[in-house]
Amino acid sequence: MRGYRLALLLLGLVLVAVAAWGTKEHRGRRYLELELNNRYQQSFYDLLTHVQNVEVLLGKCLVAGGRQQTVGLLSSVWQQAMMAQADLSSLPVSPQYTERPAKFLSQVADYANTLCRQAGTGSPLTEENWKTLSRLYQQSSSLNRELHRVEADVLARGPNFWELGQRLKARQARTAGAPASPFRALNRETQNYPTLVYDGPFSEHLEKQKPEGLTGPPVDRGRAEARARELVEPTPTGVRVTGEVKGRIPAYRAEADTSAGKVVALITRQGGHLLLLLAEKHPGKPRLKVEEARGRAEGYLRDKLGLKNVRLSYSVQKGALAIFNFIPEEGGVALYPDMVKVTVALDDGRVVGVDAYSYLMFHRPRSLPRPRLTAAEARGLLNPRLKVENQRLALIPTDGGKEKLCYEFKARLGDDIYLIYLDAERGEEEKILKLVPTTGGELAL
Repeated sequence: MRGYRLALLLLGLVLVAVAAWGTKEHRGRRYLELELNNRYQQSFYDLLTHVQNVEVLLGKCLVAGGRQQTVGLLSSVWQQAMMAQADLSSLPVSPQYTERPAKFLSQVADYANTLCRQAGTGSPLTEENWKTLSRLYQQSSSLNRELHRVEADVLARGPNFWELGQRLKARQARTAGAPASPFRALNRETQNYPTLVYDGPFSEHLEKQKPEGLTGPPVDRGRAEARARELVEPTPTGVRVTGEVKGRIPAYRAEADTSAGKVVALITRQGGHLLLLLAEKHPGKPRLKVEEARGRAEGYLRDKLGLKNVRLSYSVQKGALAIFNFIPEEGGVALYPDMVKVTVALDDGRVVGVDAYSYLMFHRPRSLPRPRLTAAEARGLLNPRLKVENQRLALIPTDGGKEKLCYEFKARLGDDIYLIYLDAERGEEEKILKLVPTTGGELAL
């Protein structure tokens, strides 16, 4: 009997050990599967980004009129197309499903590189070059749409990215040798291709200078708490400074308790200005329209921050939030470096986010130059294929950390809308942005 019990005990220990080993092996395999899935998922979404950038950049090439701008755009097309091709090749999918789109991306890169060298030698783009770029733009747009259909198909069917190759192979076996969904459409769309990159604009300009928008004497923690109490919505039940933030604009970090949740505000040590405000609790179901939220945002800037002479640049709705970019104006000139961003909750109209970093970094009294060119003269330098919808003067930051007075033209080419910035002194193209419609608003790329 004792031997029988001992045998049962040993069997139990063996079973426990086997179960533990099996659990460990399963966890190890699951970890590897998740790691592979994350890598393939990253490659796929990088592919989406790079193909969209190719489309946007080719569109900019169609409206560019200056040699320097064209060279820069073509160089970016080449770079983005090459990265897209690398992302496509890294997916766990048989080449038979990706051969044609990969070839197309390679051809786009080669053609852009050829035109870039041609433009670099001073030779202008010919009418035939423009027509080819136009065809490539249309085809890259088609590829972009098909990739998003692939994304929707993958999400709807629920395969892990690391299983894509196995699933496609199984579907092909059931479809008499035809390329399987979801990548079949990519080959179909690219079979006739020729042989041959809410927020608003200028949000990532260089920040090499000292902050110029800070005014007033230094403030202590008590004044920072009082200032946060004035700025947080709804009225806080308690405010406390929990630390200090270093960097280009030193600030106090204040936490406020409200009936809607906790809100964090950064109050600058010099002058007690609002640098950043962020509510930690997400809003509920939207009840306000975006236009109503815009009024709340403008009222906050006017009444809380004393900013009156601003105009809306762009707005984007993200779920139950509306994000607004406001541009100060001076003498009718839009000051893009001084942008302020305000986020409003669409459930109750609270201001749940403010980003005044750019404003505090760059806002100052300016002596703006008079434009050497008239608006009509600048307009005459645009690509003649464009249909101009409106224009204004704008001060924009340059890649070198300086500022330049430009004419801003909002123009249309077919169904696409662009913002084109021409130097108001020499008429050279400084920047081209494409307005891309989204479900929540427009993005400038």
